[in-house]
Amino acid sequence: MRVSVVIAAYNAEAYIAEAIESVLDQTVPPDEVIVVDDGSTDGTRSRLDRFGDRIVAITQANSGQAVAVNKALAMAHGELIGFCDADDLWTAGKLEMQLALLEADGSIEAAFGKVQQFVSPDVPEQHRARLAPDVEIMPGELKQCMLIRRAALMRIGPFDETLPATFFIAWLGRAKQNGLKIAHVDGIVLRRRLHLGNGGRTNTDAQNLQTLMALRTAIKAQRHQE
Repeated sequence: MRVSVVIAAYNAEAYIAEAIESVLDQTVPPDEVIVVDDGSTDGTRSRLDRFGDRIVAITQANSGQAVAVNKALAMAHGELIGFCDADDLWTAGKLEMQLALLEADGSIEAAFGKVQQFVSPDVPEQHRARLAPDVEIMPGELKQCMLIRRAALMRIGPFDETLPATFFIAWLGRAKQNGLKIAHVDGIVLRRRLHLGNGGRTNTDAQNLQTLMALRTAIKAQRHQE
């Protein structure tokens, strides 16, 4: 099965190359990597250009991560879709583990796995304690952890572009309500980088509000089904 990987990047010059390399260097490499530069004003595009034809790189006016991800999905050709954030790292065996799970059971529509959180080495010492995670390794139902069958993704529908910070929470809630069958591999599939630019760390009020909106939307949808 062909695998397409989607990455949205905005002002990610510090980490985007390492993120892409972690995707390309899989023990079972993906067939296609699509990176959407969401109107970056730093050197993100120059970092992408260095990969040449190893990736498909496009640039759009700044429109938010959900718009960028949806745009990349519309271009993807794979039967399976994976995601990586511009500042996170896939573990080397992510695709191999998840492909094995999906190939062994055709009824499973999406595979997840464990996430390991780490404070980025470039974070100044005075900020490291504040960013240190309460739990280092845990089950991860994040989009960066997910490998999903394209047919299932299309069945559930696109990400909500009005929720730039919490669109995946809303989508996953909708997916579960619509019977998405998921399973977890017993291994770490993602290393989630914690740094001063994390949206969830630096814009907690906005993210909390969007999370609340996403949950309300999911509750309303469930009530309509009952």
